Amino acid sequence: MEIPRFMRFDADVKDTDFLALLVRCCQITGQSAWDKKFEWLRQERRSNPFLHEWLHERHAIEIKLLQLLLQQQETGHFPLAITDEEQYRLYGFVATVARAHENLSLAGRNRLRGMLLDGLKSENGLMSLQHEMTTAVHLMTRGFDVEFNDMENGTGVDYVARKDGIEIEVECKMFTGDVGRQIHKRRVLSLHKALAPIVERVYESAHRGIFIRVTIPGRLTSNDAQISGIASTVSRGVLAGTATTHTDCCDVSIRDFDIASSPFAVNRIEDISRKDVAAFIGQKFGNANPNLVIFVSPGRSATVAMVESARADMVLKGIERQLRDSSKGQFTATRPGILAVQLYDLTPQQLIDLGRSDGSTLRSVTGLQLMTTHLLNSHNRNNIHTVVYTSHGVVKSDGGVISSSGPAYFVRNPNNPAYDDQRYWIFGTQDGAPKQSSIALLDHWG
Repeated sequence: MEIPRFMRFDADVKDTDFLALLVRCCQITGQSAWDKKFEWLRQERRSNPFLHEWLHERHAIEIKLLQLLLQQQETGHFPLAITDEEQYRLYGFVATVARAHENLSLAGRNRLRGMLLDGLKSENGLMSLQHEMTTAVHLMTRGFDVEFNDMENGTGVDYVARKDGIEIEVECKMFTGDVGRQIHKRRVLSLHKALAPIVERVYESAHRGIFIRVTIPGRLTSNDAQISGIASTVSRGVLAGTATTHTDCCDVSIRDFDIASSPFAVNRIEDISRKDVAAFIGQKFGNANPNLVIFVSPGRSATVAMVESARADMVLKGIERQLRDSSKGQFTATRPGILAVQLYDLTPQQLIDLGRSDGSTLRSVTGLQLMTTHLLNSHNRNNIHTVVYTSHGVVKSDGGVISSSGPAYFVRNPNNPAYDDQRYWIFGTQDGAPKQSSIALLDHWG
């Protein structure tokens, strides 16, 4: 199918402000950059069917725009009505980028263009820029005048926000679920493609539950030799029918499990719950964060392959290390600072549970709080007023106004001179308490 062209919007621009914003946003980079990204997405999806969900997680803006352009190509009209969260986020991103571009200097516009081009290159995605744009809008909805400092000057914090005689420096950081983990999602999905034929052969000859546990000694890389070595070891173990197989690449163990007492004891594949499967694997085989390849015949048989690392994940340490580097290199220390952190892959509940999943032994304080407290405990970071963590919010409509809201998990720094000054409490009023924070991306631009 031919890739749809943005310039088809030209005839319709007069009909709606949003289409004008969309044209402006896409013209910042030119169409070829988007065309290349669309084609890359298609090639990735064709080359590995396991990448489907990952691509939607990492490249939701680009995929949604492509879907809408294809709808326009089929119907002759661009679908303006917002029908899902991905469409809302696309529209919010487009509106924010287009209007920011209008108000930047020539140097700022060139840097914004560079950020867009970088985000449209293959795997990068627009997530980090999306987080920056969302943070800017949040500040504006709180009544701040926002200076796009990094774009205008090419260095320093992302924003300087001013209101009621105060100035705040804001630095944005975005983390995916890969941070601090031995097995990154994209890499394990490439391994899943190599393992799938082996697992399927086991499934076709089995009439019970079979669990294949693959344990690699350290980090999973994108090296083809490592992936083929792991697949070869799994194949050897399956063919030999032994309980345990060991090579330098990995250890493979094979066990049976009872279908009747598993999440696969259902009548339809649609009835199998991911959450129940993860809980079952965690309880039965001791891994609370499993990477799985599953072939299943509901109620009769299932073959499950799990890939894990013998080396522990260090999620919180990975986050802390990057936040420490940001606080040292970006803030001027002449104004109170805020680190605005988005944990991209987490749901609101997972955001709250993150610390506990990393092994905190304190019931009343999560590991995330402990890590952040440790980060702020240095006198070198007394200038940081707040560290706030957000996940994606939930889109809602209230009186015709569409907005997104979700919990912001934050910690203020008691060593900051403005600790008690409520003018700086942009994300809530109590340390560590989840706080609803409305971010209306489309409706608060003046």
